[in-house]
Amino acid sequence: MKTKIYSIFAVAIVVGIGYVISNPLVFHICSNVYQFGKDIGCSDDIVKNVGNPLFIFSPWILLTVIVAAFFSDGIFKSWFYFALWTIPLAVVFIVATHVSTNAYIDFFPFYRDDAARLVGEVFAGVSLTLVIWKWFSSCRSGKV
Repeated sequence: MKTKIYSIFAVAIVVGIGYVISNPLVFHICSNVYQFGKDIGCSDDIVKNVGNPLFIFSPWILLTVIVAAFFSDGIFKSWFYFALWTIPLAVVFIVATHVSTNAYIDFFPFYRDDAARLVGEVFAGVSLTLVIWKWFSSCRSGKV
């Protein structure tokens, strides 16, 4: 039970950090503020490099950890072990993707935000499939 609570709490903190970093003007943490007409923005690299991908990827993890927390401890542990090796691989994939391009014509625009969204969706889909499969298999064997 402690693992479930700690997992939900840790992922909620990561979602909050991602939100703060992706909205630096709201939280007054932007060091490079620019103004173009009426638009005001932040040109800090941390927003594009870390904040946006973190804020896009972490809610998918929060969704799956909350869903997995409603199941038994055995099912949650099997999901947790799956997440322990999958999340670092997902982070490596996101970091390896380009932030943006300076090309005049970009034929296949796939950037870090897109990678974070794709990996988050795949992670959530596979996680929920694993949890449901484990639940059905435990129901068949009468361990529920």
